[in-house]
Amino acid sequence: MKRIATLIGLAVLSASCQEPAKPTPPPPAKPAPVVEAAKPVDAGGADAHLGMMEKYALWKAKKEADEKLAKELATEEEARLRKFDKSKLATHLALLAFEKKTRKVLDDAAESLKGKPDAAAQMEKIADKQRKAIEAQAKILRKMDPTGGNSNIGTDHDVNLNLLANDYPAALAAAAAGDDKPLAEVGQELDKRFKKMESWLDEVKTSKESKEPSAPKAAKGAKKASKKGKKGKK
Repeated sequence: MKRIATLIGLAVLSASCQEPAKPTPPPPAKPAPVVEAAKPVDAGGADAHLGMMEKYALWKAKKEADEKLAKELATEEEARLRKFDKSKLATHLALLAFEKKTRKVLDDAAESLKGKPDAAAQMEKIADKQRKAIEAQAKILRKMDPTGGNSNIGTDHDVNLNLLANDYPAALAAAAAGDDKPLAEVGQELDKRFKKMESWLDEVKTSKESKEPSAPKAAKGAKKASKKGKKGKK
């Protein structure tokens, strides 16, 4: 019996040894590494170690550099405008003279119509007669500077002509009817622009164009060396 039991045990052991081994499951996949978002660069980090006085010095230096650049650009722009207006000086003077003359014509007409019941209506008729000449001057202005922006007083001419064609006669008519406020406002605007234009044109008249610097003369030593070289060649 013991032998039989032993044989049975050996058979079972042999059978168990012959069973194929179960496959080992693969290890779980490692989670992807977490990439931290790039931290924003602190613009002031470079100066974080600086003291208050040093920071102020840097700010002041930058401010002065910006102001200097702005001043240089403004000077260049003014020189450009002055050069253009000097080349068109005769046209500017003629336009300004026309604007002043037209204003006087309207003022004289308004003065002669004082006290008349139809003063406002008569003023409108006089303004209509002046409008054709004003439009002709506006064409001259556009021809002088087609694209605009090249003259320092081109806009002033344009505003004056528009005021003389529309707002100023209307203000004179309103004054004839007893309302002086519009005339005071429009008259002040014309006075301001006339003053600016006269001042600018006086400056343009006396301005001198800057000349290109001439080439520096050769030093005496250089001249002598050049002469010696020529003699040696001979």
